[in-house]
Amino acid sequence: MKIKKGIDINAFMDTIKKCQGSVYYKTVEGDQLNLKSLLSQYILISIIDNPDLAANGIIDCSQEQDYGLLKEFLQ
Repeated sequence: MKIKKGIDINAFMDTIKKCQGSVYYKTVEGDQLNLKSLLSQYILISIIDNPDLAANGIIDCSQEQDYGLLKEFLQ
């Protein structure tokens, strides 16, 4: 699922911490960022600031119920 435009990034990162499983940002090039990693979170922030890059990635959760926690941030 894609990230909505104009989300509260701090609230998004706080919600990721509450997820049971892993949460990944995956690019069309095949890169994966584990968003429970602080370094990956910093990279995601810079990606979200660039609409062209943000449009080419998706959020993938390893636990299906985690999508429910993140639904307000995802399209």
